[in-house]
Order: sequence, then structure tokens, then C-alpha cells
Amino acid sequence: MSPAMIGGVGLAVLVVGILLFIINRVKVGGPNEAFIITGARVDKSDDLSGQKVVMGGGVFVVPFVQRLHVLDLQSRRIPVQIRGAVSGQGVKLNLDGVAIVKVGGNQDSVRAAAQRFLQQQDEVETFTQETLAGSLRAIIGGLSVEQIIRDRAAFAQRVADEAESSLTGQGLVL
Repeated sequence: MSPAMIGGVGLAVLVVGILLFIINRVKVGGPNEAFIITGARVDKSDDLSGQKVVMGGGVFVVPFVQRLHVLDLQSRRIPVQIRGAVSGQGVKLNLDGVAIVKVGGNQDSVRAAAQRFLQQQDEVETFTQETLAGSLRAIIGGLSVEQIIRDRAAFAQRVADEAESSLTGQGLVL
């Protein structure tokens, strides 16, 4: 074998190795997930969180300098049960409900949810149940049984309004 041939084979192996390395470091997200990239100055915006958020797109992750995390954006169906809540008339009530919650669809919501839930995404359900239970108890305490039964839509809206600030602060949407 001639030295030129060995050099050509070596160059081809090097080029293939570099291409495989680049392909391995490019990550493409699905429509139901957000990528959170942390590490060395990942985002050139005014945001100081040190996170780059990529939703439904691709990103190159620099090895040893940046780290990729995946945040699930799917809706979650969360059952809420309240036992022994006291109405404004002093009547004890048992309530069953279902809430649909998800991470908000903008970068600020994704950042907030990532800061709170990224390493413990299964805690979204527990947090939402506790928040809604507190809101339900607070609202039930000011209503009569007839008001709760007669106008369920208004009751549900009041619960949503009461819980919204707590959930939004954590990057969640009810």
C-alpha cells in the first residue's frame, strides 16, 4: 500500500468519525416534549436562568459542557377527591372531580416547570391534587349545598380561578 492510499483511508475514517460524532450529539424532540439544555452559556437571550428551551425542534448538545434534559408536555388526567369538606351551612360533603393539567406551552412556563419538576415529573400529579384540594375546601366553605349543586359550571370556574395562580407559578395550566 502506498502512503497516499493510507492517508486517504485515514482521512475517510476521520471524516466518518466526525460525522458520527455530530449525528450522535444532535437531538430532535417530539411534539409532546421539551428539551432543556443546561451548561455553558446555552442561551444568548436576556434570560438568566442558564437554560435553553427547545420545543418540537432539534438541538446540538456540546459534550462535556452541556447537558440535555427532557420535560414531558403531555396532558395529565388527575383525579381529585375531597372527603369531609364543610360547606357554608356546616354540612360535610364528599366531592370527586377530575382535572386535566399540563405544562404551559410557552418558554417561560417550560422553564418554571423544569425548575420545579424536571427531576421529579411524577410529582406534578401530587402537587396539582393538593393545590386543587385546598382551593375546593376554601370555596366550599363559602357556599351552600344548593349553590354547589345548582351551578356546577360556576363552581368549577371558581375552583379553577382559585388554583390558577399556584399552578401558573409552577409552569402548569389547568
